[in-house]
Amino acid sequence: HLAAWTDIGDSWEKAEPGGAPGYDLQVLRLTNEEVPGPKPKLFVMAAIHAREYATAVLVTRFAEHLLDQYDLDPDVTWLLDYHEIHLLLQANPDGRKKAEAGTLWRKNTDSDDGCSNPDQWGTDLNRNFGFQWGCCGGSSSDSCDATYRGPGAASEPETQAVQGYVRSQFPDQRDEDLASAAPDDATGVFLDIHSYGELVLWPWGFTSSPAPNATALQTLGRKLAYFNRYFPEQSIGLYPTDGTTQDWAYGELGLAAYIMEVGTQFFQKCDTFERTIFPDNL
Repeated sequence: HLAAWTDIGDSWEKAEPGGAPGYDLQVLRLTNEEVPGPKPKLFVMAAIHAREYATAVLVTRFAEHLLDQYDLDPDVTWLLDYHEIHLLLQANPDGRKKAEAGTLWRKNTDSDDGCSNPDQWGTDLNRNFGFQWGCCGGSSSDSCDATYRGPGAASEPETQAVQGYVRSQFPDQRDEDLASAAPDDATGVFLDIHSYGELVLWPWGFTSSPAPNATALQTLGRKLAYFNRYFPEQSIGLYPTDGTTQDWAYGELGLAAYIMEVGTQFFQKCDTFERTIFPDNL
């Protein structure tokens, strides 16, 4: 009565006719089904960049902690009784398979966009989302580049799966005009977990102009950073990006949307994870 899996779509290899077997994208939904809703929702996704090892295990350990501590820890019990927590543990499973062979693979494994080097195939899924896609120099049009944005907005099945699922769970609370703010009673939190850099980032990433809800986004971002002692800043402070998850989640739906850059390297050491990353972020 606490946990359920939902298949939200296919990886590129599974979606490609006649391709490799590929994978399903699976969301783990945690809530006490015996307590009626509606309930506030948290959506967390991990490993959209395949080489960022710590992200998927951090979100998995979060799920394990919630289930292990239900009916033991009053805060955990309250969370699962009166909230829904939606966890996409592997947002880029084809790429993750590549990374687990020891290569610093970042993108998905899309091979039909014109790149002739198999070691550089793929679309950067965190440049492929359908808000301000390719707008502002924060991604590449070269299909071999690490930040290749794909041939079109939301061209990749993984992106389509995430966008479709998030839209199905959260109302559209923000007008399309870039200057429009989400209302004060907007609901929903969206977290995209990355590594590395020890940062908490909020929209916008495509412009240095503050988002319409900048004060609220900054306040919550600084609150998150209080717990993990990371550096909080507007996303463009790291470098310009466009077509990203957090700008899409806030820009299209008005969600409180953040990217968290955990840890200190892509292939993080297990002892570092256990000593700092997991306890600091739990």
